[in-house]
Amino acid sequence: MDKLIVTEKAVEVIELLKAKHGNLVFEQSSGCCDGTVPMCFQADGHYISSQLVLIGEIAGVPYYIDKHQAEYLKHMQLLVDVMEGRGASFSLESAEGFAFLMKSSVME
Repeated sequence: MDKLIVTEKAVEVIELLKAKHGNLVFEQSSGCCDGTVPMCFQADGHYISSQLVLIGEIAGVPYYIDKHQAEYLKHMQLLVDVMEGRGASFSLESAEGFAFLMKSSVME
């Protein structure tokens, strides 16, 4: 069972963003509000904090998560999905009318 999975709709949005922005990176930091959701940025020139760990890739895009969240979620499978509507974030998909979200379930 894969730790990190992605829906087909989310892959479509990721591919749209790749076509517009080039290399991408996902970051899910800790804290409140936007920090609790997947945020997609242009990879070139983006600083990855030492507090983030790489947990995998989705659609060829590296996915980093806060190391404390990674520990908390170590027994969970993470599903990245997308919904229509603008998220309240600086994430690239927001300008396209989408918002990424993460769902988790216990790994068996």
